[in-house]
Amino acid sequence: YKEAAKTAVIIAREEQSAGNYRNAHDVLYNMYQELVKNKIQVPWEMANNLMILHSYTLARLHVRRGDHLRGARMLLRVANNISKFPAHIIPILTSTVIECHRSGLKNSAFTYAAMLMRPEYRKDIDEKYKKKIEAIVRKPQKTEEPEKFTRCPFCSNDVPESDLYCGNCKNNLPYCIATGYHILHNDLTVCPSCKFPATRTELLKLVEDGIVCPMCVETISDSD
Repeated sequence: YKEAAKTAVIIAREEQSAGNYRNAHDVLYNMYQELVKNKIQVPWEMANNLMILHSYTLARLHVRRGDHLRGARMLLRVANNISKFPAHIIPILTSTVIECHRSGLKNSAFTYAAMLMRPEYRKDIDEKYKKKIEAIVRKPQKTEEPEKFTRCPFCSNDVPESDLYCGNCKNNLPYCIATGYHILHNDLTVCPSCKFPATRTELLKLVEDGIVCPMCVETISDSD
């Protein structure tokens, strides 16, 4: 299984480099489930790569649902790992700038807008957004909507809700498959199909809207 896990990471990396993000997500997800079923520890690299790909999936879901702040938070996580998305660097950074700007994360919008102004990127920015991105760089606003803090599920220390590490107890925090934020111990459930954790109230919102589990793409019913 260790060799199979290594192979899965390599295949997923190739798919991801080619821009086939759902395929890469599925390769890692299937191997992850295989390891869990056989009670084998999931390698950190595999779990981390799956988390980043899942954050990309959620960014698109949040934006589609009009939840621009969550979309921005997930895009920031992806943009922070932009080297893993070589096929779509400019579109992803452009989306990050746009979503951050409209969500009040002006400093983050400026940071990635400035990155897009590099000569190797600037010429390929979509004309539709070029003027807006140039304006963000020319007249920078450094304000940033403060992030909400929620309790660490392990030690109850307050942690920014999109952070997946607690500096107090030094634990990596499991993420909710519906939001991408860390889980909350007092509002916790798992997807009945894939058993990945979720914030119960947030997963129920997706179920009520007829949206499948973002992780395993299985339909969840209210009775589950």
